[in-house]
Amino acid sequence: MMMANNNKLLWLRIRTSIFGHPLATQNAEDAKVGVAGGVPVFGSDIISSEGYAPDEILYALLLAGSLGYAYILKISVAIVLLVISIFLVYRKAIQKYPEGGGSYTIAKAYLGENFGLIAGASLTLDYVLTVAVSVSSAIENLTGIIPWLAPPQHKVLADCLVILFMAWINLRGLKESAKLFAFPVYLYIATLALLIGTGLVEILVHGVTPMAVATGHIASTSVSGMTWFILARAFAGGTTALTGFEAVSNGVTAFKNPAQKRAIHTLMVLAIVVSLGLIGLTYLAGAYHLVPAGGNTVLNQLGLIIFGKTIPYFVLMGTAAAILVIASSTPFAGLPILLSLMARDGYTPRYFKNLGDRLVYSVGIWTLFFVSSLLIIVFHGDTHTMLPLYAIGVLLSFALTGLGLAKHIWKTRGEKWKSDFAIFSFGGVVSFLVFLVFITTKFMQGAWIVLVIMPLLVLMFRGIRYVYQGEIQDVEVTREASEAFHRYVMKLKRRRANIELSDYKNKIIVPVYDLNLIVIKTLKYAYALTPQVTAVHVASDPNRTAKLLKHWAEHHIEIPLEIVDSPYRATVHDFLNYIDKVEKKGNFDTITVAIPEYVPEKLWHNILHNQTGQLMKLMLLFRKSILVTSVPYHPILKEAHPDDLKVNSKH
Repeated sequence: MMMANNNKLLWLRIRTSIFGHPLATQNAEDAKVGVAGGVPVFGSDIISSEGYAPDEILYALLLAGSLGYAYILKISVAIVLLVISIFLVYRKAIQKYPEGGGSYTIAKAYLGENFGLIAGASLTLDYVLTVAVSVSSAIENLTGIIPWLAPPQHKVLADCLVILFMAWINLRGLKESAKLFAFPVYLYIATLALLIGTGLVEILVHGVTPMAVATGHIASTSVSGMTWFILARAFAGGTTALTGFEAVSNGVTAFKNPAQKRAIHTLMVLAIVVSLGLIGLTYLAGAYHLVPAGGNTVLNQLGLIIFGKTIPYFVLMGTAAAILVIASSTPFAGLPILLSLMARDGYTPRYFKNLGDRLVYSVGIWTLFFVSSLLIIVFHGDTHTMLPLYAIGVLLSFALTGLGLAKHIWKTRGEKWKSDFAIFSFGGVVSFLVFLVFITTKFMQGAWIVLVIMPLLVLMFRGIRYVYQGEIQDVEVTREASEAFHRYVMKLKRRRANIELSDYKNKIIVPVYDLNLIVIKTLKYAYALTPQVTAVHVASDPNRTAKLLKHWAEHHIEIPLEIVDSPYRATVHDFLNYIDKVEKKGNFDTITVAIPEYVPEKLWHNILHNQTGQLMKLMLLFRKSILVTSVPYHPILKEAHPDDLKVNSKH
C-alpha cells in the first residue's frame, strides 16, 4: 500500500513537472485567453499565410509574362473583399453559436447533417495538413543553415519532434501557448508593418527600379492577354492567406467572458492584419517586378531591397521562419474543440469531449500529433507533395458556412436581410468557386486524395454515431426496467427480514458514470450478495452529475448514490481516494468494487470507449485488501423483459 502511494506520488510529480499543475474546473475562466492572447493562439496560421500568398499569386500571373504585374494588386483587392465577406460570415456564426463549432455547427443546422459532416471532415483534414505543411516548410527552410537536416530521414525526425513540442506546449494550456507565442507573432507583425511602411515611403520619395533583385524565370512563352483561367488560378492561390479564419469561430469557448465579443474582436484584428499585409506586400512585389523562385521568396526579396542585410532584415526572416512553426499551434487549439463538439453529437469517440488536467482537450491534441506525424512519415516530410492538398478543406468549409447562413437569412428574412443575404451568398459562392479551381488545377498533383479522404471521414463519423445510437438503445433504462429493479430489491429485503444474516460484513461499491441497464445489472448482482451496496459517481462534469441525480430520483433507485467531487477531473484518482477513505474507517471485513462493463458486439467498438473501468480494475488489483469484480453486460444477450435481466453465473 505504501509502495503504491509512493509510486503514485512520484508519477504525479513527474506529470506536474512536464505539464504543469492541474487546473480546477471552477478556475476555467482563468485558463482562457483574451484578444491579445487569441491573436497568436488562433491567428498564427492566418498571419503566416499572408507571407507566402504573394508568391502563390505571382506563380500564376507570371504565366502571362510581365503583363501579370498589372493585375497583382487587383487580385489582392478581390481577395480582401473575400476576407471582409468571410469576416462577416464568421462574425454572424459566433453571434448565433457562442458554444463554437463554426462551419460544422452552421452547416449542420442550416444545410443538414450530411453537409455538417462534410464541413467537419474538411476542417479536420485541413487542420492536420496545416500542422504537417507548416512544420515541414519551417524545417525545410533550415536545411541550408543546418546540413544535418538534409537527408529525408533526418528531416522527418525533426518534423515529428517539432510537432511533439507543439503538442506539449498546447497540453500545458492555452494561456501557456499564448505567453510563449505572443512575442514572436507580434514582433513579426511589427517588422512586417515596418517593411511595408518603409517600402511605400521609399517608392514615394525615391521612386522604384523594377527587377531590383528579381531572380528566377518568367514564362518564356508569350501569352496574348490575361485569360480568365490565369486570373482565377492567381486568385485561388492568394486565398491561401485565408487559412485559419475558421479557428476563431470554432474556439469561442476558449475566450474569456464576454467570449463572443472577444472572439469577434480577435477575428477583426486578424482580418485587418491579413488585409493590410496582403495589399502592402503585393503592391511592393508588383512595383519591384519581383519573381519568386525556390527559396528566394517575395518576402525575402523585399526584405533585402528595403532593409538590406541589417538587423530588421534578420528579425523579419527569423520571425517569419518561427511563425511557420507557430502556425501549427492554430490546429492544436482549434481541432480538439471541433472534435469535442462532434463528440457531444456522437460523431467522434466520447472521450474527445473530456477536458484534461490543464483544461484543454488532451485526447484531441494527442490525436492531432499522431495523425500529422503519420502524414509526415508517409510523405517523407516533402512539403511540395503535401502542398496541393492544403487549403482545399478550409475553402469548402468557408463555402458551406456562407451558403448555410445565406439559406437561413433567405428563410427568416428579418431586418436588413437583403444585405446579409448578399454578403453571405458572395462569400459562399466565391469560396466554392475557388474550391473548384483548386481541385481542377491541382487534381493530378494530389488534390484527388482530398476527394477520397473526405467522404471516408464522413462515413466514419456516421458509423461512429450509428454504433453509439445502437448502444444507447441497448442500455437505456425504461420505466419498466426501473420498476423491475425495485421489485427485485423489495423481494430481497423481505427475504432478509426473515433470516439471520452473517456477522461478516462485505461492502460493495459500484462506480457509476450514467444510469443504464449495465449499472442496473451490476447493482442487482451486488445487492444479491449484500445489502451494503453504494453507488459512487465521480463528479467531473456538473451537467453530467445533475443529469444522473435527476434520473436516479425519477427511477426511484433504492441504492444510495454518493457523489465524489473531482475538481481536477481526475476520475480514477478521486475514486481510489474514496476507496481509501472507506477502507480507513474499518467498518467492513472486505470491500468489493463491482465494475459495470459493457461488452460491445464487435471488437473494434472498444476503441470508441475510454476504458476507464479497465484502468480502475488495473489500479485496484494492487490493493491487497480490495476485491475487484467485473459485471459484463452483453447487448446481444439482452432479454426481452427487464425481470429476466439476471446475473449470468458463467460470468
